[in-house]
Amino acid sequence: MNELLTSRRARLVALLLVATAAISALAFRAAGDSVSYYITPQEFIQNTRLHDQRVRVAGRVVEGSVKEQAGRPVAFTIVGDANDRVEVEFPKGVVPNLFGPYAMVVVEGTGKGGSQVKADSIIIKHENEFFADKPDDGSISSHFVKPDDTKPSGRPAATGTHPPGIPR
Repeated sequence: MNELLTSRRARLVALLLVATAAISALAFRAAGDSVSYYITPQEFIQNTRLHDQRVRVAGRVVEGSVKEQAGRPVAFTIVGDANDRVEVEFPKGVVPNLFGPYAMVVVEGTGKGGSQVKADSIIIKHENEFFADKPDDGSISSHFVKPDDTKPSGRPAATGTHPPGIPR
C-alpha cells in the first residue's frame, strides 16, 4: 500500500511539473509576440539593418512639421534627445487626440531608407517628468516645453469656485 501511495504521489508531482512547464512555455511565447520595445531616432538612423523592417521609434513631434491632408495629419517629423530627426509618413490610421507639436509619440511601422518610417500606428507616450510651472534648465523637456504656451488663451482666470454638477 505504501508503494502505491508513493507511486501515485510521484506521478502527481510529475504531472504537476509537466503542466506547469507547459503553461509557462505557452505564456512566455504569447507574451513574446505582444511585447515590443521602441528605439530612439538616433538608434534607428544608425542601424541600417532596421530599414525595410518593422520598427517602433519614439520621439517628440517637431513644431511646424505636421503636414495635413483634408484636416488629418499624414506626415510629420519626430526628434530625439540627440536632435536626430526621423521623417514619418502616416497615410492612414487613427491619430490620437493628444497628437500635436511637442507631443511624445511612439510610431510603429516599416523603416524606409535613410531616416524615414512609414507608420501605421501612433501612440502617445506619457511624459516621465512632471513639473508645476516649468522644467529645470537641465531637464530633457526644458528645450521643448514653452511655459507661456501652456496657459489657455482667451479664457478668464480661475476664480477658485467649484463648477456645478462635478462632485468634489
